[in-house]
Amino acid sequence: MTKFPDDAPLVAIKRGGLVESVHRGRIVFCDPEGNVLEAAGDPDGCFFPRSAMKPFQAVPLILSGAADAFGLSDEELAIACASHKGEERHVETVRSLLRKAGLSEDALDNGAHPPSDAASADALARDGKPFRKVHGNCSGKHAGMVAVCAHEGWDAGAYREPGHPLQVWIRSLLAKACGLSPEELIPGGDGCGAPAFAMPMKNFSTAFARLAMGENLPEDVARAAFRLRVAMRSHPFMVSGTGGFDTEVMENTDLVAKGGAGGVWAAGSGEGWGMAVKISDGAGRAVRPASVAALGRRGIEYGADSFPVRDLHGEKVGEMLPTDQRGSPVRWRVG
Repeated sequence: MTKFPDDAPLVAIKRGGLVESVHRGRIVFCDPEGNVLEAAGDPDGCFFPRSAMKPFQAVPLILSGAADAFGLSDEELAIACASHKGEERHVETVRSLLRKAGLSEDALDNGAHPPSDAASADALARDGKPFRKVHGNCSGKHAGMVAVCAHEGWDAGAYREPGHPLQVWIRSLLAKACGLSPEELIPGGDGCGAPAFAMPMKNFSTAFARLAMGENLPEDVARAAFRLRVAMRSHPFMVSGTGGFDTEVMENTDLVAKGGAGGVWAAGSGEGWGMAVKISDGAGRAVRPASVAALGRRGIEYGADSFPVRDLHGEKVGEMLPTDQRGSPVRWRVG
């Protein structure tokens, strides 16, 4: 049985003056050389970054020449890195990317689900329209993948298979960004059916430092990372959408940021560091307060890190807050 990584109590939910729940997890800061700057919990513990990998999965779109050959805009590059909410601008941008690559929505194989944006889902239902694969939060990533296949002349029908040339390439690029060999990445499957990989948290934190800095990467990969970073930061709405944490952070700070399912979030700073966050029980509600509190350690004051818990009448009955705020500070390891 795989050993559970050591974690730390990061977020508490209080109700009636008592702590009702505690979310534990791990947070790691690294520099582009792979040095751990500080960590709460085990920086060597492995995790699946899930959709936080998307900027790295989009690198072949640049390196293959597909982005230039198809004349993709920065918005279309940003949507290839996104976990969008199925809002109209998201859907139309995915469709535009596909059209430029000479592809239809039928080329997508990411599975379908309703827009996660409630207003967009309600609009579809009100108009009697079905949700389609293009509404899925991973449709931008998959559009980028099939665009690479179209440019390279690869079989797009099997683009999700781990042995497909595109997925082999992505695995190699991700490994380089993380400072690992491809064999050291632990394979798995993501919710959209594309390959997913696990690695020590410190290595993924390092990858985001490199994404933000363009350092310790092969020259062509560094150029591609720069282009994707600019696209994400220039069009943060495309990355997660209305009310999305990634979008809000990139609108209000100089960070490049991307979250993932299972309680994951990552960010990189041009100041020379990357961070990776994993909530151990996978609770998405704990990601924002844990991450905002950790960003404060780097001098980045962004928004509130505590949130009210309300009943069905809208009345406050408790609050969710970092454990640091209730007299039980997280034990951070430095260096």
